Amino acid sequence: MKRSLPWLGIWLLFSLVTVAIAMLYQTAAIVDGQYLPVSNDSFYHARRIIDAAIGERGFYQFDDMIHVPEGSWLNWPWAYDYLLALALRVALFVRPDMQPMQFLAYVPVLWVFVNTGLMTLIARSAGLGPVATAIGLLVFALSPLTQNLHGLGLIDHHFIELSFVLATVLAGQRFFAQPGGPAAIALGVLLGVAVGFHNGLFILQLPVLAAVLLLWLRGAGLPRPSLQALAASLAGATLLVLLPSAPFRDLQFEFWTLSWFHLYVAFGSAVVLTFVGQRSFSAKNLAVLAVIGTLMIAPLLAKLVTGAAFVSGSLDIIGEITEVESPLARLGKPGGLGYVTMLYGWLFFAAPLVFVHQAWRLYRERDAASVFFAIMSLFGIALMLSQYRLHPFGFWALIIGGLLGIEAAMRRFEVSRLVTTVVTLAIVAIAIQPPLRNQLFARVPPGLDRDYAASVAIFPSLATACTRRPGAVLSYRDDGHPIRYHSDCSVVTNNFLITPLHRRKVAESNRYLSMTPQQLVEAAPHIRYVFVRMLDIYEMRPGHVRPRTPDEIKRFNAPLFNALTFGDAIPPEFRLIDELRIDDGRDFAYVRIFEIVRN
Repeated sequence: MKRSLPWLGIWLLFSLVTVAIAMLYQTAAIVDGQYLPVSNDSFYHARRIIDAAIGERGFYQFDDMIHVPEGSWLNWPWAYDYLLALALRVALFVRPDMQPMQFLAYVPVLWVFVNTGLMTLIARSAGLGPVATAIGLLVFALSPLTQNLHGLGLIDHHFIELSFVLATVLAGQRFFAQPGGPAAIALGVLLGVAVGFHNGLFILQLPVLAAVLLLWLRGAGLPRPSLQALAASLAGATLLVLLPSAPFRDLQFEFWTLSWFHLYVAFGSAVVLTFVGQRSFSAKNLAVLAVIGTLMIAPLLAKLVTGAAFVSGSLDIIGEITEVESPLARLGKPGGLGYVTMLYGWLFFAAPLVFVHQAWRLYRERDAASVFFAIMSLFGIALMLSQYRLHPFGFWALIIGGLLGIEAAMRRFEVSRLVTTVVTLAIVAIAIQPPLRNQLFARVPPGLDRDYAASVAIFPSLATACTRRPGAVLSYRDDGHPIRYHSDCSVVTNNFLITPLHRRKVAESNRYLSMTPQQLVEAAPHIRYVFVRMLDIYEMRPGHVRPRTPDEIKRFNAPLFNALTFGDAIPPEFRLIDELRIDDGRDFAYVRIFEIVRN
């Protein structure tokens, strides 16, 4: 127990520091005493969770109030929102007067203790001492990447993704160090359950398979009973998680819904694990495994191509979304260096060094746990560099792998522990300067979106109108989730941008937005409301803000919205419900809500 006290103290101290940083998002999450979701996807999570906990609609996996009139299967699996709805129901039973969003807003903040604990255990398991672990947790706490996962109101699912990544690292370390039955079952169940929280987490099976196969190729395969236990628990847990999934019961086979695709992948992984557990490495067995793998992958090729396009950010429909942009690509754009260092710090430029160090360890190491750790690090850093939103897969490796690299270098040159600590702290102090100066303590707008913050006051008017006369709203897609959160209106499109249906609905919405008001009345009888929000009404550069003229604003906005904002004659079918006018001397409304009244 005494040996664990320093580690418990480190965990508690830096958890509290991380909580304090997460609470800096109060300006984004609390407006006039009302708690709000923070980030675009959080609005939809909040709506679905609250509906499931206390709403008339209950829990849904197909939503007929988005992408109207067709409706849409939800890309997010059932477990995260459903379990939060259960927790919210309990919280409201205890505190009936509490705002539902008030409870939800603190979930990612309190979850800090879980992810910081996992980071602590991984660092200890990887061989870092208490001092180095404390330094690593300090970097974790002071990173905007952590704040953007755990900030107050950020109920998007990415902080849970981080938990499954870290738990896989930890469970994998223990399994490969001592591949007994309990460790194998724990790892298999974890990998199977993960897909219930995010469809894409099936990829966590890849580094585990890679480590097992590499050890097998080296003639150091793991015991057959352990691999069989891992295979059985993975397949069984995946099946159990799939049973409540409506797309699974609908016989879908897609990676973007929790479906038979995920069961196929799990059973494919189980087949590989069972094969290498039963047969030792030989050229013949390798050839047989290659044939089996080719046959299993063949039905997945079309899905894998689409998945690869999503990970690379080359899928046309997501190309303009900031969170799928590669930080490497962003570096080449104007202001890219400042943007990247503001989020990652100078630590970002250590990624190639950590990658090379872990690749060297993979080449040299024969210890099974070290092999897995190196593969998991390489896998995570590669994903982190491919997209901003994938940083939960690799930022942990940048921190812990970087500290392992520094300690290895210091041991090589026989530097004392004190000097190693001083050098490490100096590197960290330099690395975190950009976030400390420019990002971490910046005042953030409501919802983490300046456009939403500027229009938040008008949503009660839309909610009142939709309560009186429910109907579909045409808007920019960024407004789809906030509209669903604040009102009972349905929406034509939103920021779900993965499936062929989503592509069609974005194209349909863009077609409507290119019409004149009269053309819209005739072409879209299912649309009752138009939510007009003008984009880019100011020219904003560092240290410079300039109001744009109407002619300039028109270049950045849809023809329909230009006509409904600056047009001389608005058709009589368009009844103005409410508007927000600019208050800087220019005479126009930058947000308007219209109801289309048809005879």
